[in-house]
Amino acid sequence: MDSRTLQTFILAAEYENFRMVAEKLYITQPAVTFQIRQLEKDLGGKLFAKNGRNIALTELGRLFYMEAKEMVSHYEKSMDKVNRFQQGYHETIRVAIAPLLADTILPSIFRAYTKDFPHVEMSIQVLESNQISTVIENGQVDIGLSCLPGSSIIKTAKFHEEPVSLVCNHDGYDAESGPIIDAQQLLENSIIFTDNHPVYWDGLKEQLKARLDSYKFMKVNQSHITKRFILEGIGVSFLPKSIINREIIEGRLLEVPVHFIDPPVASMYILHKYEHQLESGFVSFISTYYYG
Repeated sequence: MDSRTLQTFILAAEYENFRMVAEKLYITQPAVTFQIRQLEKDLGGKLFAKNGRNIALTELGRLFYMEAKEMVSHYEKSMDKVNRFQQGYHETIRVAIAPLLADTILPSIFRAYTKDFPHVEMSIQVLESNQISTVIENGQVDIGLSCLPGSSIIKTAKFHEEPVSLVCNHDGYDAESGPIIDAQQLLENSIIFTDNHPVYWDGLKEQLKARLDSYKFMKVNQSHITKRFILEGIGVSFLPKSIINREIIEGRLLEVPVHFIDPPVASMYILHKYEHQLESGFVSFISTYYYG
């Protein structure tokens, strides 16, 4: 009873038509019939009954359909483990990461970690920060890199903190000859993209409302989209330094000092549920990577 025969049966159970199965698998219809007959011989009973020109699962067929899907799933998982081992991976760590961090710190972490631990495979899911605690609690991932601390049952460690800056698109002048940009005028005469970070925007909006004579907010919940809009000259925003560093250095964005509000900070957290060796090693690596 090989996996190909099981796959043929599963498709036959779902399509209830041997011809369609043959077309799907690029084999002949007699080959499909032969495989089903061999399977029925092994099981000692009929899997399908004729229903006019079509076929329908028997009671045995309905029972075996669920078992066949489990067997195929187990086989595929086992082969996946074997293939990963042959590629040099002996362990896998599943990481959920917030979009902001995926766009900033993930490439450097991924490069450094895979260099130091070539036998560990990294499986990455990009999720919003407010979803990461849940998938860790449910056991869907091992580690979370988030802009928010974890829930009460999740272990949380802050591994990085950075300032947040007001940025606008570059005006074309160099630093010496260009006019001084007044932050208050800039904010009062521009669209302000908000809510691109899950922590600091509520307090920041209250400060801006209190200090600006006029303002126009627009919610954009993804930081990389916010940055793209700023680069296009559509508006301005407050973004963490890590996401704008490259564009500042390249002269595509301008950092504008703001002295009339308390500037927020953006924190990054590492979340995990267990103190297993692999998870603890990854937590230690991240902490050393940023503060070592």
